[in-house]
Parts: sequence; C-alpha cells; structure tokens
Amino acid sequence: MSIDFALIALAMLGYKVSLVLDYAAKPRPRVMRHLRHFCVHTGLWLMGFAFEMLLFQRPWFALFNLLGLQLLLIIISNMKQRFLREPFFYTDTEYFWDAIKHPRLYLPFFGIANTVLGFAIYGAAAALAFYFESAYSQWPTAVLLFAGAGAVALLLGGSLARAQPSWQPSADIQQMGFTPALWRYAQAERQVLDLHQQAPFAQAWQSPTVLPHLVLLQSESFFDPRRYYADYVQPQVLAQFDQMAAAGQSGVLQVPSWGANTVRTEYAVLSGLEPSLLGVHQFNPYRRLAKHCVPSLAHYLRSIGYKTICVHPYAASFYRRNTAMPLLGFDEFIDIRAFTKDDYFGAYVSDAALGRKVTELVQAHTEQPVFVHVITMENHGPLHWETVSANEAKALMQQPVPKGAEDLLPYVRHIQHTDQLLQQLQQALAASPRPAGLCMFGDHVPIMSGVYQQLGEPDGSTDYLLWRTDSTVDHPQASVSDSLTAAQLGPAFLSFMGFNADSGLTTGQAPKEISASSRQHR
Repeated sequence: MSIDFALIALAMLGYKVSLVLDYAAKPRPRVMRHLRHFCVHTGLWLMGFAFEMLLFQRPWFALFNLLGLQLLLIIISNMKQRFLREPFFYTDTEYFWDAIKHPRLYLPFFGIANTVLGFAIYGAAAALAFYFESAYSQWPTAVLLFAGAGAVALLLGGSLARAQPSWQPSADIQQMGFTPALWRYAQAERQVLDLHQQAPFAQAWQSPTVLPHLVLLQSESFFDPRRYYADYVQPQVLAQFDQMAAAGQSGVLQVPSWGANTVRTEYAVLSGLEPSLLGVHQFNPYRRLAKHCVPSLAHYLRSIGYKTICVHPYAASFYRRNTAMPLLGFDEFIDIRAFTKDDYFGAYVSDAALGRKVTELVQAHTEQPVFVHVITMENHGPLHWETVSANEAKALMQQPVPKGAEDLLPYVRHIQHTDQLLQQLQQALAASPRPAGLCMFGDHVPIMSGVYQQLGEPDGSTDYLLWRTDSTVDHPQASVSDSLTAAQLGPAFLSFMGFNADSGLTTGQAPKEISASSRQHR
C-alpha cells in the first residue's frame, strides 16, 4: 500500500465508523450538531490515526486499535451512567491508573471476567496484527499527513469559549457528541479560576473566647436508610445518631455526587464553594487544585491557632490527597500507614479503629485546639462481595429483604458501625476539658442498584449531624437549616459552634494568615 487513496480511504472508513460509534453512548448525541463539533471529532480521529501509525506502522491495526479504544470508553461511560448517573468525561481518565493501583474499588463494577477477557482479546488481536500485517513502508509521510490534517480540523473546531459547555456531562454529550465532549473538557482544565470573592472562609469570623476542639466526620456512603426502608431496617441501628441529633441538630445534605466521587462533596464542605462555580474542576477538584484553590475551613482554623489534621485510612495518593491536603491548610495528613492489619473490618480499616485514632489525637492536644477532618473507609463497596450471617441479619433487619436487595444487609451493618463510631467520638470529646463539637455527614449514597430496583431509589441526598459538648458559648447558637448543600455545611458548623462571620468585611477579604497560607501552597 502506497501513500495513496487506499490509505486515505481506509482512514476515512474508520472515521465514518467512529462517527457512528459515537451514537452508542448514553445519552445519545444529537444527529444535528454544530459543524465545530464534527471538526473536533475529525481532528481527534486523524491525530489518533497518525499516533497509531507512529507507534505501530500498521494501518489496519491502527484503525481497529483506535476504534477499540473509543468503544471501550463508550462501554465504560454507559456503565458509569448506569451506576453513577453520569457519563464518562475527560477528568475520569485519571481513574484508569487508580483502577490498576486499587482494583477493588473499580473492577467489581466492570467485572473481573470482562476485564480479563478484554485484555485477552486485545492481546490476541495485537499478536495477529503484527503477524499478518506488514509495516507500512511510508509511515513517516502518513504520520505527517494525518497529523497535519488533524491539527487543521481541530483549529477549525474553535476555542473552548466558542463551544460553551454547560458542565452538565449528559447534556454536553448530547450537544457535542461523546468524543468532542472529551476534548472540550480537556481544554477546560487549563483554565485558572479566582474564586476568593465567593469563598466563605476568605472572610473574617468572630471566634469564641475558648476555641473548641472540632471534628469533621466524613462518613463513606452514609445516608439514613430508615428514611426510605423503614419497614426493613431496625430503627436502633442508628440509636447514637438519633440521641446526638436530639441534643444537637441534623438534616439532609444535598451532595454533588451519586455513588462515588467522594472528593466533590469533600471539597465543597472544606472550601464552602458551590460546585457549579468550579466549571470542569467540579468533577475532580483535587486533580488541578492549584488552579482554583481558595482559603478553606482548615486554613481559617489554622490561622487562629488550631492544629489541623486530616485522617484517612487509605493510600495517601488516592485522589491526590497527599498533595491536596497541604494545599487545603492541613498541618498533618495521617493515612493507611498509621494502621495495622488488626485494624481492619473486611477489606478496609474499620470505623472502630478510626475512632481510636481520633480519640488519641484529641487526648494528645490539651493545650492547643485541634481540628480533625476524618474520612472513613469501612463502608466502601463493593457491597455485593460481602456476606452477612443469618443472626446478623435478624439483628439488623425487621424482616427479610426481597431477592435482589441483599446489598442492604452489609450496608446496614456498616452504618451500625458508624453509629458506634459516633459513640466513641462523643465520649472522647465529652471527656476533653476543652469544649468540643462534631459535624458528621455522608459524602454520597451507596451503589446498591438491586436495592433501589426492588425497594425504591433515594433522591441522592445524605444526612448530616451537628453536636457539641458545651451549650454555653460566647455567641448564641445559630439556627441551622434542616436542609443544606455540602458547600453550606462548613459555615453552618462554625456558626453552630459559636463562630460568627464578620459582617464588617466583605466576602473575599481574608485575614492575612489565610491569604499567606493559600499563596504559600499554591
């Protein structure tokens, strides 16, 4: 095959198949779309074909390799739509590496058999291609031709400003197409945002005379299932939650994620920023944190004398927390290395072990107030890999669940452990000579597709709890709404603990300590 119409025809055949393949994505892209989106698709196909030719010099293998990658992404996207209510987009590419490092968090939903079969098919196809297809002799010319044409097509596709993504991934795929939407989201990651004017912790707060210990408990996949499955779940599994809610305040929390993507809720709580302000950064805030970082709850508390600690019993690099937590104002980040094999319940560090660690931290800080942000791990799925004994089920449930809804049993067992964690923390904080307060919230609802099909689907909100040891604070307790967004929870916690936002400063006027800290870590 020479650099002639045969090679061009092959590339164009693949391009047409790629256009058709895009319509397999859910939601399905519109047939009639702006020309710029087709230019982007054309440019990406041609650049991809050129890259494959550069790597392998085999035109047919390049075509099938590129189409196979597109099909794989669409399959993953459709599965993500099924489990997490949203399609695949560019920032999700980071999770391919995470799936290799932490397979238990991802492969059960894609299927281990499917993964093995996919790699086997690809390996066989690659071997056959290299055996039966000869290298294309004029591949350098082909690479230059297709790369140049692809670059021209991408230029014709225009800038991100002209594309105007909505940052609603499903709507953007319908409007642009699956492949062009990936490109637009990738372009957007280069944007730097200045959100100090919208950041509640970039303003001054009036603090109580005696600074209380503060614990912010981020509970994995926590929501109160009794709100939806009261006929099945024993009410006493959250007895401690109920007792503390009666003494404090509680309500539902509107969170920006469903089933996964913990850091969206986490960052909203710590930054006080509504996710819609972040544009493309809302989907994985820690991926490009320096491009939109603002003074956080931890920054503010550190500026007034707190020791700020984050505890997460998992790999420090997961979600890039090892770099994100210093940027967010934490003095110390305690990860999985602080725990032993005896601290596990099932596949993850138990809530009980986490409670012991937080108790140690509170007891160790007698002279200095401490802010501990706790991120639990025990309740992380996959729930369908767990078993619950008949005796456990009787203690947890009022009646047997329908066939297909068995995931509710291990879930309720885990939230009962979370309830016991609340008791540990209440006792530790109550024993402290310093006033103390606790804010607990769920990051997202769990993945329990069978439960939702059989018993009904929740609305996606989780639950929060505010509790304190001492009701005699310098300022009257603020009234907190029984329905908050994740971004409202951090300021609500401070208000509940007797901190008052200084109305004399407009939002964005940060105390010098916070501004300096933010600049230092940027």
